[in-house]
Amino acid sequence: MFKLLFIAIILLVNSAFANKDTIINSLYPFFGTIGKQDIVKTPFDGIFEVIVHDPIDSLLISEDGRYLIQGDVVDLTTKQLMPMSGKVKLIKQTLINTINDHDKIIYPAKNEKYIIHVFTDVDCPFCKKLHYGMKQMNDLGITVKHLASPLASLHPTAQGKMEKIWCADDPLKAMDDYKKNNIVPNSKACHNPVADQLAISKQLGVNGTPAIFLSDGTHLPGYVPPAILLQKIKATIEK
Repeated sequence: MFKLLFIAIILLVNSAFANKDTIINSLYPFFGTIGKQDIVKTPFDGIFEVIVHDPIDSLLISEDGRYLIQGDVVDLTTKQLMPMSGKVKLIKQTLINTINDHDKIIYPAKNEKYIIHVFTDVDCPFCKKLHYGMKQMNDLGITVKHLASPLASLHPTAQGKMEKIWCADDPLKAMDDYKKNNIVPNSKACHNPVADQLAISKQLGVNGTPAIFLSDGTHLPGYVPPAILLQKIKATIEK
């Protein structure tokens, strides 16, 4: 009895690895090398979640590696979206955490309860709109840590302005001066993190600004009013 059970377990394990090999081979022409640790079984029978890293994202694929699923998968029993593994959010937050606070422009809340990271482009109108709500966000206990993601296709001069802001004697004041009054600091060129942060934003899948990341790696694309942002933060924490 135990011998048969042992054999059954071995067969199941070998089958799972065979499925992963098939998936890896099917996806290689499109996504390059994928590790077996990035292939996760889902509650959807015969469907795997695959984590890709450039940019960081997850996708669903059939166990035979033939069918790639786009869009939401809804559980008709619970009327909710099928839960994903959460690995993507963890990987994104881990990557963000590799950035030293010294290289961020931080607006701290006096009574800090929550921390968000915002990839910003100084010439993005919705980034400026978010910036005008800074005091309200801070008053709600939200510390805002700015990171650079200048979008050259939309704002070709933004990266140069942001490098000057990060090189200013007081980057926080320089950010305020530009976002509120379009004043570019007369700062000397220095070693700055703007290009590195832009590269990280692309790896995170940021293709528009502002791009807000909550403490668990949840990505909120676009402008979110302070009060609604607080609701979203609390809803994420309470999950």
